[in-house]
Amino acid sequence: MSMGLVYSLKPGLDIIYPEPEKRIPAYRRHMEYFNTNPYFSSILVGVILMLEEKLARGEITDDVIVDAKEGLMTAFAAVGDGFFWDSWRPFVATLAVLLAFNNFLFTPIIFLVIYNIPHIYLRFFGVFWGYNMGPDVIRILPKFKLQVVRPALRFATLAILCFLIPNFINLHTPFLITISPEYFFVGEKIVQGIGAGLLVALAALTYRSGTDVLMISFLLMVVALLCHHWGILI
Repeated sequence: MSMGLVYSLKPGLDIIYPEPEKRIPAYRRHMEYFNTNPYFSSILVGVILMLEEKLARGEITDDVIVDAKEGLMTAFAAVGDGFFWDSWRPFVATLAVLLAFNNFLFTPIIFLVIYNIPHIYLRFFGVFWGYNMGPDVIRILPKFKLQVVRPALRFATLAILCFLIPNFINLHTPFLITISPEYFFVGEKIVQGIGAGLLVALAALTYRSGTDVLMISFLLMVVALLCHHWGILI
């Protein structure tokens, strides 16, 4: 990611340091290890450019830039990965699955539009936030209320999954034909409802135990595949 960071900083660094003998050390300074959430990296670009301007004016030393970059990239990696990878992406993906099951033709486009709105917003405005606020930009994070939004998205993801299970999964119940063929239709619906209810209850209990939503989704997929292999699900 350091090469991508330097590529993003290059237009600004070329203006801040017109002389090559000062510009090249700036390039090298940012070729060191760099890893953060890609959607929050634009904020860091703004912060770094603001600090590089101060360095060019002799107000700070390069150690301030390195320390600020290392501290912010760690914080943004934790916050960004937790929100986008662990909460937002599973929620939008599950919502897209729901739309696909209902035969919405433009589901892939809807998925891309909904998913990309927050990160494009963050990429664009993040540069200005970082440049105007400097390292104090970390104080802007509580305004997003991610500690409330993340659990809400995770719960919504599980709620959609639990809705999908009873509405789009059928239990294969041929044994009802031999037991009571005249009540086959009613019996099959009852069995399907019980089976779906058990799966939903299992998902809810797993969520209550603190298990990650992505792990619950994976476990539901494994259970569904095994039941299909055994001829229980169709």
